[in-house]
Amino acid sequence: MKPLAHRLIEISPVPAYLTGMIVSTICFFFYLMIASEAGLVRQTLSGEVPSIVLRSNLTAMVLIGYLPIAHWYLRNWSSARIEELKAGFALQDDVHVPKGITLTLAGFVSWLAFFVLFLIVPDPELRGFQPSNWNLLLAVSVVANALIGWWMGKFSFELIWTASYLSQMAKRLPEVNLLDADSFEPFARQGVQSALLIIILMSITGHMAFRPDSVIIGASVFGAIMLVLTVTALVLPVRGIHRRIQAHKREELALLRAQIRQQKVKLLIGSDQITDNIIVLLAMEARIERVSEWPFDIGSLSRFSFYLLLGFGSWVGAALVERLLNSAL
Repeated sequence: MKPLAHRLIEISPVPAYLTGMIVSTICFFFYLMIASEAGLVRQTLSGEVPSIVLRSNLTAMVLIGYLPIAHWYLRNWSSARIEELKAGFALQDDVHVPKGITLTLAGFVSWLAFFVLFLIVPDPELRGFQPSNWNLLLAVSVVANALIGWWMGKFSFELIWTASYLSQMAKRLPEVNLLDADSFEPFARQGVQSALLIIILMSITGHMAFRPDSVIIGASVFGAIMLVLTVTALVLPVRGIHRRIQAHKREELALLRAQIRQQKVKLLIGSDQITDNIIVLLAMEARIERVSEWPFDIGSLSRFSFYLLLGFGSWVGAALVERLLNSAL
């Protein structure tokens, strides 16, 4: 059964990415409005309150719109790659997504982690949760962190589960044709597309690495998890097929070289037929040697490099904006 958010995304009259942007924009300006009325914006601009307080909460508003959409794209892309592999290799498999109970558990664990890292650790005495300090701003922050933690857990778990599933799927392929690189392309595409979703997430949250102040622990843990997820998303889906290609390539080269050694002895006889045979064997050996053991082509690597540059650019931009604001104020 699809999550409620996914069903709502699919019945939306606009594309999924636009739905996410609309939700993020509404949440962003809603929080900015109540933060302005509560005086948080003025206190931030005057330096009374560290900017990370406002920045982190505004970022949370953006993530409320992004994470469900990212999860929806991840599931759709993963299902498409699995169906593509099933059709290409005549595999029988009906499992596409993890069980709902495991996703729920992952969401709960992540929600608890977000609550501790971003609400309790920055305020160990829990002054913000004292009845005298309860207000709409605090309520919105608590709800936002709960939603982000919930969706982050489900998204991260499904990303790792799908990557592992594709890696295991590679072991069940009936055959591996080293000269048909296109048959391995679904594994690489899944890795690059999954990594893109994480890189966009890093781009949104990258500014938290600059002057994190009270949320330094949460920002550090979150950043480390994002780096691990990026590498996992890219490498894990292709690990299984990489090992299959590596093993099959080694076997074919060993067989070809054994035949070449046999032909080498007979070559001294001067037979034209044998000469033609060894030429074919040498050409096949050279071609097999050139086969990459990883299913990434130049296009996949170029796209991934471009995605990384986008993420890096957002971090540099965040640092420049922060410096300009500090200079101006």
